[in-house]
Amino acid sequence: MSGVVAPSRVRAGSVIEPAWRTETGDAPLAIAVNTRGEYLAVAGGDGEVHVLDSMSGHVVRSWAAHAFGALCVDWSRATDALASGGQDGYVRFWSLDGDGALITQPGAPDIETGTRVKRPWVEHVVWSPDGQTLATAAGPHVALWDTTGALIRRLPPFRSTVADLRWLPDGDRLSAVGYSGAMVWHRHDESVSDPLHWKGSFLCHAWAPTGKWLAAGMQESAVHIFETKTKGDLEMSGYSQKVLRLSWSADGKRMITNGGPYGTVWNFAGDGPAGTRPVSLGGHVLSVTDVAFARQGLWVATCAEDGQLLIWNLTVSSQRAIAAGFVPTAALRLAWHPTERRVFTAHQSGWVMGWPVVRG
Repeated sequence: MSGVVAPSRVRAGSVIEPAWRTETGDAPLAIAVNTRGEYLAVAGGDGEVHVLDSMSGHVVRSWAAHAFGALCVDWSRATDALASGGQDGYVRFWSLDGDGALITQPGAPDIETGTRVKRPWVEHVVWSPDGQTLATAAGPHVALWDTTGALIRRLPPFRSTVADLRWLPDGDRLSAVGYSGAMVWHRHDESVSDPLHWKGSFLCHAWAPTGKWLAAGMQESAVHIFETKTKGDLEMSGYSQKVLRLSWSADGKRMITNGGPYGTVWNFAGDGPAGTRPVSLGGHVLSVTDVAFARQGLWVATCAEDGQLLIWNLTVSSQRAIAAGFVPTAALRLAWHPTERRVFTAHQSGWVMGWPVVRG
């Protein structure tokens, strides 16, 4: 593709090559690593779901999971049950021991349109922090499921199509955002609240691990920040593109976003980012497509349409990446190994890559 940059032109401590690469078919739309870091699940635009060995890239399982496209995947931390959602409107539960889905459930009640039955796409599947409850969103419809795939309850519908679905850090509440604001449901009943009291159009959101802050990417190419205890809020603008990806450091003191050809890091230590300037992580020449902090420390990774993966250690430097990797196809998604400094990337070409352990 045009605009691809060779890694030799990137300011980085070292240039790394993929430890393995695996062809998975159509462009992957989502990837997820299981709790122990053994397996990487891949949701493909062709409807297939693959499970790869994280060390070798070997395909452990492949399922023709969804008609049209598979849109999302997530692992339970409690049982390693894998859930997927797709354009066919179904939620499916998988086991590595099975050749087919353990159970298939409609993500939303059927909508009859004349002689046809319409099912909204299942665009979000998210396991609770304890791994016991799966939350799904299909259009405005949100549902909870147990680890066997049995329906627990369908929650009061959101006011519009759900753009993003997240569990709060306490695991007792679930939040959604969309074009009509935000909503929070309580896990053990159907009570609903709106913690934001803001009627803007949200594209994505992420809670700080401490629960103190909520960050939301806005339709207006800005990030809105809410302080959950005081109900105060502030807005960070100046992005060249819409913010679609957010990630918090494990201590809740840093947050990174995309929103252009760079990662933008905000400092939430002390009283938060009000009146401070963010740090821009440069090196990409095309739009950053994903950003993520590792689960330990201040290691952070960015990937972009230019095919580059950049890895930073913010305790060392924000001016120079520790490592840079490059392949000549746009990178769409990335994920960290849960315990090691290894990163996985999914690319427009259908390739999924495992990168070596980064030191520095």
